[in-house]
Amino acid sequence: MRTSALACVICAIAILPGAAWTQIPDTSGAVPLRAQLEGLAPAPRIAYLRYLLEQGVEDPEILFQLGVAFHESDSPDSAIHYYLRAAEASDDYVKSYVNIGVLYDEQGKSAQALEMFEKAIKADPDDLLAYAHAAFIRFLFKDYTTAWEYLSRALEIDPDDPQSHFYLAIFFWESMMHREALIEWERVVALEPAGFLARKARENIVRLQKTLNTPAGTGGWKPER
Repeated sequence: MRTSALACVICAIAILPGAAWTQIPDTSGAVPLRAQLEGLAPAPRIAYLRYLLEQGVEDPEILFQLGVAFHESDSPDSAIHYYLRAAEASDDYVKSYVNIGVLYDEQGKSAQALEMFEKAIKADPDDLLAYAHAAFIRFLFKDYTTAWEYLSRALEIDPDDPQSHFYLAIFFWESMMHREALIEWERVVALEPAGFLARKARENIVRLQKTLNTPAGTGGWKPER
């Protein structure tokens, strides 16, 4: 779970990493903060957002955007710090817990990641990503009952969510239900043909189709996750 999860989060806030300054930031408040940040690389975003904090502008959106900028800069400790501050400042920033969970998961800290995803679920029972990611970790922990409950809830919230179908394919794979896994990966490709998950799904489809047609079965490889 993996870079795909971060990709989903970053796409949702419409920030384009890698660009240089495209405008002089507006400090009057007339231009929404996210509009000001659009097109800026992480470093100038961080500098500007820190400037706002130094001016006494304590706003949860500033804190959250600092978390995102540090997240993109591969500075997980700083990202977690600002995500937590945003979540503590406003109940509207439950997504901060999901982002922290992604960071912990990328560091191999599955238990801490699960704690964050379930904290997000408790705060917002309709958080799709929190359910999907928590389901995956519960499955890894062999808590299959809770994993299926979480994944079912994610698919109830959005039956066409590619991430949830990708994880469902993994669940089927691990349960030796390989043809069902194949169907789910094909659905991921159909739902989001140009997406990151579709690329990984295609890789799994090719490998699984080959192994299903050989006497050796599916032993010897693990699907892309």
